[in-house]
Amino acid sequence: MFLTDSKKQNLTMSYLLGFDVGSSAVKIGILDLNGRTVVACRKGYPTEEPRPGFKEQNPELWWEAVVGAIREVTREIDTGRLLAIGSAGNICSHTFLDERGKLLRPSLGFQDQRAASEVDELLSATTRQELASELGADFPPAATWPLPRLLWFRKNEPAILERTRYLIHAKDFINFRLTGEIASDVSSNRGLVNLSSGLLASTILKKLKLPDHFVPRLHGPEQVMGRVSTQAAVETGLPPGLPVVAGWNDLNASVLGSGLTPASHAFDITGTSEHVGIVNSSTYRAAGLISIPFFRGKHLFYGVTSNGGGALTWYARALGMNINDMLRLAEATPAGCEGLMFLPYLDGERAPVWDPRASAAFVGIRSRHDLGHFVRAILEGVVLGLQQIWELLKSEAGAQAGPIVASGGAARAHLWNQIKADVWGRELRVLENVDAAVVGAAILAAVGTAQHPSFEVAADAMVRTREACVPARRDEFYQHLGSRYRRIYPALRQIFSEP
Repeated sequence: MFLTDSKKQNLTMSYLLGFDVGSSAVKIGILDLNGRTVVACRKGYPTEEPRPGFKEQNPELWWEAVVGAIREVTREIDTGRLLAIGSAGNICSHTFLDERGKLLRPSLGFQDQRAASEVDELLSATTRQELASELGADFPPAATWPLPRLLWFRKNEPAILERTRYLIHAKDFINFRLTGEIASDVSSNRGLVNLSSGLLASTILKKLKLPDHFVPRLHGPEQVMGRVSTQAAVETGLPPGLPVVAGWNDLNASVLGSGLTPASHAFDITGTSEHVGIVNSSTYRAAGLISIPFFRGKHLFYGVTSNGGGALTWYARALGMNINDMLRLAEATPAGCEGLMFLPYLDGERAPVWDPRASAAFVGIRSRHDLGHFVRAILEGVVLGLQQIWELLKSEAGAQAGPIVASGGAARAHLWNQIKADVWGRELRVLENVDAAVVGAAILAAVGTAQHPSFEVAADAMVRTREACVPARRDEFYQHLGSRYRRIYPALRQIFSEP
């Protein structure tokens, strides 16, 4: 937990509470109406792997973390000055509830690849074109989307599927525990709902012979979906009756919390995985990328990996080292790591290859390489993988001229930011509050309770950048590095596909 203002000053203000239920931790912030963080807290929870490729979490641990974090931050403020709560959270965190809201099993994480075979089953039953028409967006088929997962459950856990009334996401589960109401928003339910119309994708569900009752009541992300219940007030210390807005998935909330309401900048949203893309007023279709509605005629055109900051966290955990100590070693290592490269596909990969069977690999290891080389190779490998997405964005939408706004935990690592600026050849602007999803959640709460009149006004008032990294070098060296990196996955793909 950290404080940014004195308690005496804070007592004269009104506040918003924003939270983001991530894949490894919940982040909570108390913000004022100018977007200044008064106090913030982060609490983690484990991911279990009961079988290879299966990634699960206990949603009750999400709630314990949220309750603990709320109790910590609210000790520093007058809770009577809280105006509303906004939420964000990772999607593909599918959570199964029965008709009474009872949790039926652990939640699936976004890294869970159990439904890899069901992707092929889905595409044998329908076409990409039919799916795009039904879902309002062209999603590259992936084991993390709801339709393949539902097909897997029909075959492997039919009793769970039969008892399931609601299939919701992490932030929806927390909102349910806060209010007693089961609800969500349209965008978080991509893969089951048409993102343009907001209607259930009933035709494809019927074609696949899947139930059509899994989607809960849907709201706009800034609309009040409920109020803090008496029971939740006792558990959390929050005032009963406090408005809770429906919230958004972490991508949309992070883009909003990055201040990118106009189509003027690109975004790099770091985390366990990583999203890079642009805000624009047009729709695009490109192999491996996604274009979805944002708000008021704006769209997000982006690629998402499965492996971003999580790759560095994995290596730190494997070595039992502190990440900051590892970064210091990487700073003393030359660019290119003297030939050592890292393919960061630890949990399969989404964009640009969309291969759940892909694996990670260090390539080019020599006896001269030490720990600093391996750490920097991880940093460069993630950046070079994202560079492939930027090249696709550029070829389809000309996305290259403006700066990139960086957020998320990895944006605190100056070295990583500088590598990105160098490899991508673009200015990287780092937010003052890198927890952009928390800021975005607070913006939703502000707009939903009329503290600000619009997303644009709220973002302009509540978002600021802290620093900028400009390219220090961009030459044939990085072009050669990128060319070599792009040949690694095709060379290993056959090995990855073998049992």
